[in-house]
Amino acid sequence: MRFPSRLINFKGELFSSTFTYGLTAVIRLGSSLVLTRLLSPEAYGIFGILFSFLFVVELLSDVGTVGLLVRHERGNDLKFIHTVWTVRLIRCTINFCIIFFGAPLIAALYKTPLLTSAFRTLSFWFLFMGAESMSFILAQRDQRARISNYADLASSVAMTIFVIGVASVLKNHFALIYGALLQRALLMIASYFFYRNIGVGLAFDRQALTEQFRFARYVLPSSLLTIVLSQFDKIVLLKLFNFTIVGVYGVAQNMLAPISGIIIHNARVVLYARCSGYFRLNRENARSRYYSENNRLLMIGTILPAMIAGFSQSIVSILYDARYAMVGPILMITGLATILVAFQYASENLLVASGRSYVVLLSNVIRVCTIIPASLLGYYCFGLYGFLWFNLAGMVPLLLYFFWEQKRSGLLNLASEIRRMGVALAVFLLCLAASQLVLKLFPEGWLHLGLKRALH
Repeated sequence: MRFPSRLINFKGELFSSTFTYGLTAVIRLGSSLVLTRLLSPEAYGIFGILFSFLFVVELLSDVGTVGLLVRHERGNDLKFIHTVWTVRLIRCTINFCIIFFGAPLIAALYKTPLLTSAFRTLSFWFLFMGAESMSFILAQRDQRARISNYADLASSVAMTIFVIGVASVLKNHFALIYGALLQRALLMIASYFFYRNIGVGLAFDRQALTEQFRFARYVLPSSLLTIVLSQFDKIVLLKLFNFTIVGVYGVAQNMLAPISGIIIHNARVVLYARCSGYFRLNRENARSRYYSENNRLLMIGTILPAMIAGFSQSIVSILYDARYAMVGPILMITGLATILVAFQYASENLLVASGRSYVVLLSNVIRVCTIIPASLLGYYCFGLYGFLWFNLAGMVPLLLYFFWEQKRSGLLNLASEIRRMGVALAVFLLCLAASQLVLKLFPEGWLHLGLKRALH
């Protein structure tokens, strides 16, 4: 009985982060199955445009509030916390004004007048965010991120129920907008139930402001590069390939999204807070604690994508019809790339927690200078699969850079990293062999279940 209790610990940071993120993904999938029957594709298209703009505005105004407060030695100081909160409130208010008053211009650019009211309604999302207390960030700092994890899960459930109900009445994009606002408002209210002794308040501490904008000088330009990198593959695929290839690539990305999401979420929420604590308490033993206390978290990040990559062909053959056969090899390659992403995010969060904030910017510069040209070279030499394999190869220089930064900072245990890479490779090869065995042993009628069900 002790073994399962160690795995299923609702108070544990790793379990709560993985469990809530995974369950939220399932809820989103279930809600999409219902909402696609209530709302038109146009409603989703409008909402996609709205949140794309919100994403860009939020990213371009990011000054690294979470990263600074979690890492900084004065993160428990009341005046420091209130100063950081004041900066975030001002930033969110400015973002609100940009979207609210710029809505007519954005609508004119798209030649869609109805976007004006939609943007102005959704702009209040920033005000709710700005009014939220710092309790969730402080919980992450104190390695109690389960508070925000479960709050996110509860708000997602409430939002899903609300959106389905409203969508059944309104039948338009405002159901999704009101749902997003409701979730943000619920999180704002919930934030005041924790760390009540801290509260909120306007403050302007000179040292805190200096630290905030010193951190921002790396975060802001890095955010610009993040926008470029996040949209690069979509833009290039649309330019170089037909809609069929873009479609199967999108299916593969959607299948892998929950895994990559869990990896990134665990690194940013759980691992970063742990590492920040190591350096605040005793920098001398931070390296040993990083490798000894995070083995399960690091292994999850490498084993999950290795399994998906290995079983990719059998998963696609069983669940999808023959039109989606290309999803298999694409899923395998992108799954292998996600293994490298897991190593990169772990290393990056360790380095940033140690105070080396500049790696946030330098890492994105390296990504732009390696991944983009490598992907294009692969396409012109070998087509689609060259694009994907060279994209994967373009990630290697960044991983080597992170290892070099760790080594010169005294934070690298190369034997441990190689061992973890070896485990990922072994898992991938075993799953690949099992996948091929499945395809040979299973009856032909069991394959392409999606097609069989559609026909019946």
